Amino acid sequence: MKMQNLARATALGLSALIASGCATAPRVDPDVAKGRQQLVDALDAGWIRVVASGKDRQILASQPPSKPGAALSYMVTLADCLPQPDLAPFPEKPVGLFKEILDRGTIRQVVQTTTNTPNDTSFFFSSISDAQFQAVLDEINAHYKVNLKIENVVVPPGPMPSTSLVVEGKADIVSQLNATGGDTQGMRRRTSRRFTCTMSAISQYIHIPAKSQLAKEINTVDDLSKRKGLRICTGPLATQTARAFFPQHTVSTKYLNDLTGCDKDIQTGKADLIINPLPSLSIGGLKGYKSVHTLIVAGTPLWVAREDIECPSDGNPRTEDKCFRVE
Repeated sequence: MKMQNLARATALGLSALIASGCATAPRVDPDVAKGRQQLVDALDAGWIRVVASGKDRQILASQPPSKPGAALSYMVTLADCLPQPDLAPFPEKPVGLFKEILDRGTIRQVVQTTTNTPNDTSFFFSSISDAQFQAVLDEINAHYKVNLKIENVVVPPGPMPSTSLVVEGKADIVSQLNATGGDTQGMRRRTSRRFTCTMSAISQYIHIPAKSQLAKEINTVDDLSKRKGLRICTGPLATQTARAFFPQHTVSTKYLNDLTGCDKDIQTGKADLIINPLPSLSIGGLKGYKSVHTLIVAGTPLWVAREDIECPSDGNPRTEDKCFRVE
């Protein structure tokens, strides 16, 4: 009788937990996790073959469109996935999301609106990411004998609910918008999503007006770190890095036209220096700046959803809903 009472009490207790919403989340179909991981593995297999064939260097030699070959001077190779195709097979027997993508013939990627002009730092990088992704798809298409097309899921400038978009199935991947070290919707990206090999990496540079007193005083990243209260202007490709590494300074972000916008702030005395991933602002047509390498490098992969992450909406499209992990 005691065992029966214990079993009855346990059952009642579990019912109460379920009713209160505190119980462990229902088990997810294993094909959901497997299909998402297969997508990551296929993207990695494609990228590794792109690097092994030298196509990645060919892409950089043709970029950016305004100055072909200049990308070779500012793109960094982060060797977190060595070019060893034999160790990176394409997944067999696709299931879940990966099978769905192959069957529908499209892959949906999150991208962000820009002006797409040399006034934006991103102009000198976005076409590289596009070419790299297409090269990966070419490898996947050849292996699976499909013809995947890209469908863009466009979000406006500013902070992005990109984790929500892949968790909710509104997109399949987040493109090379987010560096691995950053955070989105209240969580570290590395813990809130699956991610591929690093496909591109960029250094961060300090750009100081050459005629200013600061140009004499700041020659290393440590010189900047020791100072306090400087006004840093940056764009979307450096804002999280700048805020995290230099909390003793004030960082403002221009999400559109950051090159011309930050230069204007310098000229009008609203900013003291600029941080972005160009080794020289002359690449963007701006002269009169001294550049200092921070020796800080940020890498960007492609991102795929995890099934243990939820990002409940508060109903306000202007807020970036917080995500959290469920057990």
